[in-house]
Amino acid sequence: MTMARFTEGRSQEQLYRIVILVLVGALVVTGCVVIWLVSEKNKANDEVADQGAEIEAYAAGPEARDAAEEMLLEMTSYDYRDIDDEFAWLDNFDEELRARFSRRVVPNLEKLIRKGKLSARGEVVQSAYNTIDAETATVLAFVRQELSAKGRKQAVEEQWTTLTMVRDDDEWLIDDIDIVTVPPPS
Repeated sequence: MTMARFTEGRSQEQLYRIVILVLVGALVVTGCVVIWLVSEKNKANDEVADQGAEIEAYAAGPEARDAAEEMLLEMTSYDYRDIDDEFAWLDNFDEELRARFSRRVVPNLEKLIRKGKLSARGEVVQSAYNTIDAETATVLAFVRQELSAKGRKQAVEEQWTTLTMVRDDDEWLIDDIDIVTVPPPS
């Protein structure tokens, strides 16, 4: 009965127009909701990816610091009686730094160690890291090295060492190294 009163005085065509307008309106509203939901989902996915990258970067710092400490111990500990194996730490350098050290530093250091019959024992006293991202970190370490010649203690050398570390697959390599010797107290 009520439908009959509603349709009285209106043509069938007007009724179809109203139904079509309602459907188009519902489609527009549904489309807007879908677009909003998709954009919110994409925004949430981006935030999750950013947080994942931050977590990887936070995890990279301690890994790089631990690797740097091991490398520094290898570099600062040596014995003239076993000099042939003392430069294996060069494997911890990236290609460019390894080539530079092999040409400039190692030959002079090897001569000095052999001629002076030197031995050294290194110790990383303290270290800290600054993570740049999951692939790069800077490690600052205070290193103490006890030097001896022909079995008797000669000197203690203290250095601040800054290592720029880069990830190569699952390993950390030294990309750059800066050593500053701490002067003895006066």
